[in-house]
Amino acid sequence: MIELRNVQKLYRSGGEKLPILRGVNLHVEKGEYVAIMGKSGSGKSTLLNLLGTLDVLDSGEYELAGQAVHRMGKGKRAALRNEKIGFVFQQFQLIPNMSVYQNVLLPLTYGQKRWSGKRAKVLHLLKEVGLFHKRNQKPSRLSGGEKQRVAIARALVNEPDLILADEPTGSLDEETTENVLQLMEQVHADGATVIMITHDLEVAKRAERILLLKNGMLKEMANEAAYGI
Repeated sequence: MIELRNVQKLYRSGGEKLPILRGVNLHVEKGEYVAIMGKSGSGKSTLLNLLGTLDVLDSGEYELAGQAVHRMGKGKRAALRNEKIGFVFQQFQLIPNMSVYQNVLLPLTYGQKRWSGKRAKVLHLLKEVGLFHKRNQKPSRLSGGEKQRVAIARALVNEPDLILADEPTGSLDEETTENVLQLMEQVHADGATVIMITHDLEVAKRAERILLLKNGMLKEMANEAAYGI
């Protein structure tokens, strides 16, 4: 499903090139559930942006579902992203002047797929995440957990092969975190590949395997001591 080979990413600051990712290698099979941990500033979100084709690598190779992303132009990356990838963000990224229904519908209004029964599909997902009764409300009327459930429904509406979650429980209380993690586990059980960025070891333990991003390198996390806790 995912293959990164010797991926490097630099940031330019004041004429200097600062390495963020220093030769990252990653192999993720279709249907896996992987958590990536790392301290603040370790490059976790940078890595997720590369995996989601929102950013481009400076060197190395990236293959997604057999396609060479590192050789694609902006338009092809966007088409691949809309077809294959769903995103869940810590800050939800919902459009405030749209209803819950409209936010979930949005990914079906662009891209090359021609969906039939769009309304029924969106309403079904809202029932699945327990928000059918709030379909006409604006995001400002929702709790943090409800916003995240809307974001998960939006990520799933295109039936993507890959779900990328960036700190999906980072701003939620314990009970709501559990609800969101159960939803993520159901998404995985339904066949999606899930990659979740988190700084919370207890959240990471819900995945099938844990990787640690440290000093710009990605390694299997063998034990809790590896994270320095």
